[in-house]
Amino acid sequence: MKILQSKVFRIIVFIICLGVIVYESIGLYRDNKEYNVADTEYEVLTDDAVSTAKADELPEGATYPPLRINYSQLESINPDFVGWLYFPYFDISYPVVHENEIDQYLRTTFDGTPNKAGCLFTDVLSTETFTGYHDIIFGHNMRNGSMFGKLKKLNQTEDQEGIKQNPYIYVYTENAVYQYQIFAFYITSVGSDAYKVVTNDEEYEDFLHFIYSHSAFKKPDSLDLSNHPCLLTLSTCSGSSGSGRRFVIHAAKVGAWANEN
Repeated sequence: MKILQSKVFRIIVFIICLGVIVYESIGLYRDNKEYNVADTEYEVLTDDAVSTAKADELPEGATYPPLRINYSQLESINPDFVGWLYFPYFDISYPVVHENEIDQYLRTTFDGTPNKAGCLFTDVLSTETFTGYHDIIFGHNMRNGSMFGKLKKLNQTEDQEGIKQNPYIYVYTENAVYQYQIFAFYITSVGSDAYKVVTNDEEYEDFLHFIYSHSAFKKPDSLDLSNHPCLLTLSTCSGSSGSGRRFVIHAAKVGAWANEN
């Protein structure tokens, strides 16, 4: 009798485990299918709306990558479009929208399609022109490396060395192109001072103190923040879903050119 009960128990455990595996596999398949849909949308969007300008078409003295963005086309697709983010080191290139309500684009792509990949977005407290003391762009940490899925590589020594050679992030807006230099990154939590609203010079200095005390990256000595240049933060999830852990990158505006697109 005990042997029979033991066999029945093992069969039940096997069936439960098998059910869990099948359930997880179906979920993973659905997620990957959804992610592929989002990837295709952004690839098509990039092909249609982004091109490369000739060097002599850039403003005199400009040193930013010569991307030509079709702003009118992107605005016609989504009126919340505020700029194009290009992060050459990780080859991250996406449109950025400004949310009108919290988490509006957390699970909605640029063209309004419901999708877990979402869209890169600035929060409601950031400026739409990237001219505030502190603006923030949020994006998902995608398993396939899309969106902000590559940012976590900065936890690896080789990428920390590589970013020193190419520490720049670019934001292309309709009126200007901005260049930002990375000076800090670290793991934090939801609601930490990494997301601090900065409205004056004193708050700016307090914010820098917080950043320096948490950063896993030493600010380059050549980067002077004493004149309080605009700061840009890139934020994504870190670790398991629901953990509340976040990975952030802080960068300071070091270049600005009038956009002559």
